[in-house]
Amino acid sequence: MRKFQKAEIDLLYESIEPNEEVLWRGKPRLIPNISFLSTVGLALISLIILLVFRLISGKTTNIIDDWFSITLIIIIIVFVLYFALYTHRYYRKMSDIFYCITSNRLLIFNSRKKRIIYSKLYPMIKILRLKRSIFDNGTIVFDIEFDDERLIEIGFNNIENAEEVLDIINHQLHHLRSKQ
Repeated sequence: MRKFQKAEIDLLYESIEPNEEVLWRGKPRLIPNISFLSTVGLALISLIILLVFRLISGKTTNIIDDWFSITLIIIIIVFVLYFALYTHRYYRKMSDIFYCITSNRLLIFNSRKKRIIYSKLYPMIKILRLKRSIFDNGTIVFDIEFDDERLIEIGFNNIENAEEVLDIINHQLHHLRSKQ
């Protein structure tokens, strides 16, 4: 797990209420969407294989005069640039995010903006779902929003020990229900 910086811990404890207790805190792993990575990777491998077969087949003696080979090279360069930009953007976006579970609510912080970007009280949780990943981490979804006809899942993304974190949230929900 990535380490917390002093400024992030200070932000966390300044933002919670006096009657709240921190039950868990964590940061997302910086691994972009695996389905995106695998799709782009397979497309790149396919394009490279096409280019190699084109060069091996001997249909062209000069790669500069062959429009098909030039087009493949340009597409490969575009894919590599897009892959690099997507990964860099994801890293910059998620490196400032951290999560916290308190005795009253679930919090998502942004350390660059120095504020809580999302807060959800336990009684307001309508959905609670765990999405597993092949890298032994998971995403806990606890809310959804609609933005321009697009469904956005809100939760703790790419966290380690997601099942343990889900157990903490479930325990708090059951504890809250037993009080009522």
